[in-house]
This record gives sequence, structure tokens and C-alpha cells, in this order.
Amino acid sequence: MPRTALPRELCDLVIDYLHAERATLCSCALVCRAWIPASRFHLFAHISLTEHEGHVAARLNELLASPHATFASAVRSLDFYNALSPVQIRHARTGRIQVKTLVEIVPRIAQLHHIHTLTLSDLPLGILPAFSKVKTLSLVGITAGPVLLQLAMHLPKLTRLTLKRVHAIPYRASSPACGPEVRSLQRLTIRGSSLAFLGWLAVLAPRTSTLDLGDFCPSEVAYLAEYLRKLVRPLAQLHLGLSQGADVHEFAWEELVRVLGVGTRLIVCMVQREGESGVEGDEQDDEDVSILRFQFRELEKRGMLDVRR
Repeated sequence: MPRTALPRELCDLVIDYLHAERATLCSCALVCRAWIPASRFHLFAHISLTEHEGHVAARLNELLASPHATFASAVRSLDFYNALSPVQIRHARTGRIQVKTLVEIVPRIAQLHHIHTLTLSDLPLGILPAFSKVKTLSLVGITAGPVLLQLAMHLPKLTRLTLKRVHAIPYRASSPACGPEVRSLQRLTIRGSSLAFLGWLAVLAPRTSTLDLGDFCPSEVAYLAEYLRKLVRPLAQLHLGLSQGADVHEFAWEELVRVLGVGTRLIVCMVQREGESGVEGDEQDDEDVSILRFQFRELEKRGMLDVRR
């Protein structure tokens, strides 16, 4: 009786269902040659490297150097933490301990040209040109300032940028007012950081449509207002997540009212202040909501204000 091969689409569907089972995917890749591409597509979809995994980085570099390596096109997401930090690694032949940066251990990471999602905790500018297809970038713990402007020449297709716990270099009046732009950037998200560097982002991406700010406190209003003034056009959406313990009365909301576009949808997320609960907490929340609705009454009339608790 002749053997009937399963349709390729059915095999791919089965393997897709197993996308989270790495051990099973490895077994699938060994079944037959036809199963390798779909298995590899999921096995190598995401790679994460840190300075604590120098041996893993070295092994990855060896694999990428092999003329038989064909997995590079499957890698679509990369977490590359502390790429410029020193790492101790033992030389394979001599056994001697060497000190190199993580990016020096795995220079062939620049062969991963299909990366769409990238996370960095510093900016290894030397390899960024290899990631020109990146659409989503997360920067964690970097020093945010004029170096951000270099993203324009290296990541022209960037649509989403997230910055977490960054160290801000303030944007001053004497700082560059224009430069290379990332015209494709649509959404900017900032968490756990001072907004003193926002002016640099207004230069980098003056056409951003959505700004999402977490941990927003009264001292940051002036930075936000100055950023909004620099944009080519008003934001479509502004998300403000108020910081824990923030008092709505302490914000200079009138400063934002003057610079917000009439077509900007404003979403304010309030966090219940510590020690407030029950009826007292509900009354305070109602008062805070009333303040916001009064301050942004024009947006409220247009249905463009959303206050969440």
C-alpha cells in the first residue's frame, strides 16, 4: 500500500499549535526534513542574551558562523541586555580567561536581519544598522538624551518605542531643534522615568500619534507641555497614568489645557491614594474625577476625555 504524505499545511498547523513547547518542537524538527522550517520558525523566533550568558553568546556566534546555518531568518525578536558590559569568558583552545563586551563575543548577531522586535539596555550603535527592519524597540535603563537622535538613521521603520527607567539628559533651549526624523513612529510609551528628555523625542519623532505615560507626577507637567508644543501636529491620544500617591489638586492642568489639541483623546488613569478606602476613598475619587472633567471640559463636551480608576 503506497504511503500518503500529510498535506504540508496540516503539518504546519500541528507544529504551530505546539509553538510554546520547545522540547516537542525539537522532536518535530527531527521527524523529517519537511518539518524543519515550521519547527525552526518557532524555536528561533525569540533570542535573549545577557552579560551573564557569555558562553551562550559565544555558542550563538559559532552557529551563525557556520556555512550550514539557516536559522537566522527565523529570529524575529531579540532581547540584548548589557551588550556593552564586560564579560569574562574562557578561550576554547587556550583555556585562558578573556574579558570582552557581550557584543564583541557575538559580533555575528548583526546577521539577524529579520528582527522586528528589539529590547536593549544600552545602545550598541555599531550593530544597529543591521536591525533596520525593527518596528518595535524597548530601551531599558539607558541614558536618554541626544543619543536618541541616532535612532533615525539606524531604525527608519520604527513604529513603537518604549523607554523604561531611563536616566534623563534634559532637553535645553540651546539643544538642536531639528534633525533626522523617524516618520513612521506612531506610539511612544514611557514608564518609571523623568520626562526631562522628552524634547529629544519631539525632535526624533515630531509626528507621533500616541503618547502613553506611566508614573506621571506634578513635576513633569512642564516637560510634557513643552513636548506637545514642539510636535508638528497634535497627538491623537494621550494616556496619563498618575503616579502612586499623586494628588490631582497638585497638577498644573491648565498648562496642559493650553497646549492639548482639540482632537486629542485624553485618557487619565488614577491610582487610589494609600490609606484611602471605602466611602472616604470613593468620595475622594469622585472629587478628583470632577476636577479633571472641569479642567478638560472642552474635551469632555466632545467625548474625548476618559477618566479611569
